[in-house]
Amino acid sequence: MNIKNSSALNISDDLKKNWNIVQLKLKEIYGIDVYKSWIENVEAKGIEQNSLILRVKTRFVRDWIVSHYADKILDHFQKLDDTVSRIQFEISEIFVNDKISNIFDFNTKSKIIDIKDTNYGVNRIDPRLNFDNFVTGESNQLAFSAAKRICENLGHYNPLYIYGSVGLGKTHILNSIGNQLKQLQKKIIYLSAERFMYQFVKSIKNKDTYKFKDIFRNADVLILDDIQFISGKDVTQEEFFYTFNSLIENQSQVVISSDRSPNDLDRIQDRIKSRLSGGLVVDIQQPDISLRLEILKKRCLAEKDQFSKDLIISDEILTFIANEFKSSIRDMLGVLNRIIASSRIQNRNPSLQDAKLILKDLFSNMNAVVNIEDIQKIVVNFYDISITDFLSARRSRHIARPRQIAMYLSKKLTTKSLPEIGRKFTGRDHTTVIHAIKKIEDLMHNDKKFALEVQEISNRILKK
Repeated sequence: MNIKNSSALNISDDLKKNWNIVQLKLKEIYGIDVYKSWIENVEAKGIEQNSLILRVKTRFVRDWIVSHYADKILDHFQKLDDTVSRIQFEISEIFVNDKISNIFDFNTKSKIIDIKDTNYGVNRIDPRLNFDNFVTGESNQLAFSAAKRICENLGHYNPLYIYGSVGLGKTHILNSIGNQLKQLQKKIIYLSAERFMYQFVKSIKNKDTYKFKDIFRNADVLILDDIQFISGKDVTQEEFFYTFNSLIENQSQVVISSDRSPNDLDRIQDRIKSRLSGGLVVDIQQPDISLRLEILKKRCLAEKDQFSKDLIISDEILTFIANEFKSSIRDMLGVLNRIIASSRIQNRNPSLQDAKLILKDLFSNMNAVVNIEDIQKIVVNFYDISITDFLSARRSRHIARPRQIAMYLSKKLTTKSLPEIGRKFTGRDHTTVIHAIKKIEDLMHNDKKFALEVQEISNRILKK
């Protein structure tokens, strides 16, 4: 899904009608709260070269929709207009000015470097994620304390390297650091390692790498999420190494996150691992039951304050959720949100039995937790191919089709978002995942033998 920065597209009556139908369908699927928060204010602006053009207010809204709802939007719109094969986004906060250059002034009113999509596209810090609403426990206390300390004294731990599994709060802490330092009028760059790589490669193509270097090497704080995604990217690693050294020499603060410790990073240069290990390395571990319960209770209070409703989620339900969803706080909160949304639609406080019915599709095969790595291994074994070929860029059918099946099953059997699934397949884009899901669904619909084959693989995964 690409992003458009300007467009004066004609909006036909058919488009308006189709988009209204899709919005109503999404409201039915996700509930009134999700609809009001994310879907209602999305505008359909036109169709151009088989792309549905949607306008949203901010990058954050765009990123959230891409992660959580884009596949459903595309699926339901295609049922009304099969000429549409992808979605593009306009962001209404972005303006177009022919005089805009790639040189950015740190001395603007906002000290967060929120570089425009027309140039270096740095992700915006989420103002909702801060230290005050981060729930601490034994599993994350060290990471939380270290993050607070560097906000009080930049360079006290440099770099600060935080690692842990997906969904345990790393991104929340990084955003908390950014929001805290924003108040001190610091020059902050916050982005993912994928985005750093993309923008660097783009600067090479545009022959303006000196501007890229000037921007990144003159920040007070660089916050880089998911460093593991520059694995095997030698040119990007080279630039990161020199950027990192420059920032440290200038006594600028560097904060890095990853899903593994520096020494466990694959295909990352040893000298980079050494630099990353040179500051403070802290991990976030799996939360215990008491922390999971506290997180759920705090989210319930936040929901109540936000919507001023008398909805009550009982301790019995919260304990049930905390016991069943242990591996990811993000997944656990997603389950709670689902119960809250469903209960608001029904306008009643849910019982434990109600909660189980709401989640029946998740728990019908939840004897064991399914993760994407399990799915990949079983698919690879089923088709007798190597994991190296499976995760490579090869597009031959005997490799590509199993890869698409694995992406489809990852969406069906896990609660991971499209970007998260793509990252598990050697950093592929979420649009690739959407295409794979659509392809497998079409093949299963038209070929019963193929459908049985996919079902057999699914059964093996669930019986692991």
